[in-house]
Amino acid sequence: MTLRVSYGYDMETIRKLPELISVLITAARTIPPRNVLTAFGVWLIIFALRKIKIRRRRPAIAFEDETETFSPEDDEEETLSPEAEKGLIGEDLIADILYETVPGEFQVLRNLYVPYKDATTELDIVMVHETGIFVFESKNYRGWIYGSMGDLNWTQMFPNRRTRPFYNPVRQNRNHIKALSQYLGIPSRFFRSCIVFSDECELRKVPETSALTVITQTSELEERLRHTISALPSAFRPEEIRDISERLLPLTDADSSVKEKHIERIRNALEAEICPFCGAELVIRRGKRGEFWGCSNYPQCKFKRNIT
Repeated sequence: MTLRVSYGYDMETIRKLPELISVLITAARTIPPRNVLTAFGVWLIIFALRKIKIRRRRPAIAFEDETETFSPEDDEEETLSPEAEKGLIGEDLIADILYETVPGEFQVLRNLYVPYKDATTELDIVMVHETGIFVFESKNYRGWIYGSMGDLNWTQMFPNRRTRPFYNPVRQNRNHIKALSQYLGIPSRFFRSCIVFSDECELRKVPETSALTVITQTSELEERLRHTISALPSAFRPEEIRDISERLLPLTDADSSVKEKHIERIRNALEAEICPFCGAELVIRRGKRGEFWGCSNYPQCKFKRNIT
């Protein structure tokens, strides 16, 4: 706990100082010197305690209290608006780092709705670089993060020890790359996956960065990208970068109907009692808080949501 001490004296106290001094002088003439010093010390301590105000400073970062159940509305944040806002903040930080620090010729596109398997998949940020196509997945999370490359779900843990599963971002971005590779007709070897967590979380146990997948945090993104790019050969000429970017540009201007269909597809999966993480059937389970929908693929998949 950090304490901040402030001293405050009002004008009325200052005006009374001569009167207090006069009382002390009178006491000094009638009370033995030792008692005078004791009385003055006691008075000084009382005066100081009355005037010193101690205030607690709130911690710089406060973690949200999380519920144990998981519902469609409980993705990264409790409500849709804060979730969207935090997601945009994370994407803005990544885009700023790309524009300011990445060497070489490149183009950056954001929020792409890519056709895939009779539906669409949403990509946060795509950078078409002279060394390849980098697909970024932004995770503006808090708490501690645990997961391995082969896990179906990773775990987000909060200071109150509550946990929440989320779909393995390595798998998630792998599907994004498949969709983009199929759409562009470019082999997957030219793509690089970048999973970027915010600096407000701590990566306790996650896979190491590899040649094809970068797993990092915002503050380390520049260094990771420079190291990755320096080890890659040239893949696209400037005119090819512009051509690829022009082909992707229409996907960033998806109209409201496309976005609504994308959201509706996810909602239908939930309403159809199908796990949106792994596609397995949802079954009713009972916990300490009552009944809830749980994935039949448990414990491999730990998705759950409220029955309501």
